[in-house]
Amino acid sequence: MSAVVVGLAVAGCGGGGESGDFGSADTTTGKRLFQEKCGSCHTLADAGTRGQVGPNLDDGLGYAKQQGFEESTLYEVVLGQIHIPNEHGAMPANIVTGDDAVDVAAYVAKAAKQPPGGEAASR
Repeated sequence: MSAVVVGLAVAGCGGGGESGDFGSADTTTGKRLFQEKCGSCHTLADAGTRGQVGPNLDDGLGYAKQQGFEESTLYEVVLGQIHIPNEHGAMPANIVTGDDAVDVAAYVAKAAKQPPGGEAASR
């Protein structure tokens, strides 16, 4: 089972006090920031990234979507992982912060399992 899916089971709500939220996030900015800051480690087809260090976000979040998890829930999980990544992983905490973290988390939640150039960055 993917670490992302396991994280869904134990994730709490709340994004650490950012001024934005899932509904008002800028996913175009989120995609650009994901490509710059996260894509060297994470695979996400919509972003055109093929990182091998961190979890494949299409696999983990795509599976969660198939199980019926809402994108807003996935957003909370991703935002939580940005703030407090797995202590045994290589991801630095707060690789993006504030509204940038909100934008990245919303983009990833929408983009997982989307084809490259899909609808995630156009919302």
